[in-house]
Amino acid sequence: MTESIRCPRPSAKRDAILDAARAVFLEVGYAAASMDNVAARAGVSKATIYAHFTGKDDLFGAVIRLRCDRNLTFTSVDPGLDARATLTVVGHRLMDLLLQPDTLAMYRLVTAEAHRQPDLARAFYESGPGTGKGQIAQVLLDLSRRGLLTVEDAWQMADLFTGMLRTDLFMRTMLGLPQPEDGTVDKAVSAAVETMLRAFAP
Repeated sequence: MTESIRCPRPSAKRDAILDAARAVFLEVGYAAASMDNVAARAGVSKATIYAHFTGKDDLFGAVIRLRCDRNLTFTSVDPGLDARATLTVVGHRLMDLLLQPDTLAMYRLVTAEAHRQPDLARAFYESGPGTGKGQIAQVLLDLSRRGLLTVEDAWQMADLFTGMLRTDLFMRTMLGLPQPEDGTVDKAVSAAVETMLRAFAP
C-alpha cells in the first residue's frame, strides 16, 4: 500500500470507479466487497480498475481521499480572519465533516474491520483523520506566524482541538442515539474555540 498521501489528477472514469467503490464498501463492508462488484457498479471492466488501482486496499484508500482534489476542507480559510473566527470556521467544517452520514458509515466500517485488516485502518487514518489534522496544524502555524496564537507543537495543538470537538454530540450521532436538547454544533465549537484561545492566545 502506498504510504504517501497523493491527490491524483481527476478523470471521469476514475471518479466513476471511486463512486461505485464507495457505494459497494458502505453497502456490503470491506471484507465482502469485490472488484467484480465495483466493476459492475461502475460499468467498467476489472482490467480498467486495475489500471488505476493496485488492489482493494489501494482502492479503499483512494475512496477516503476522494475529496482530496476537490475540497481542501481546512486550509482554504480566509487569511484575513482573526484567531477566533478562523478556529470557529475550522471547527464548524470539522463538525460538518464528522457528522455526515457517509463519514459516520465509513468510520463504522473501518472500526469493524480494523482488527482483521490493520492496513485498512492505517489507510483510513493516513488518508482521512491524519490528513485533516495536518491541515488544521497548518492553519494553527499560519495563525502563529501572524502573532495570533502561541504555537510550540502544531500537531499536538491540532490533536487537542479535534479531540475537543469529538464530543458527546459526535458519539451519540455515531451510535444513533438521540441528542440532548443543549447538544448543538454551535455550543461544541464555541467551547473548543474558547478553550484554545485561553490556552494559546499570546
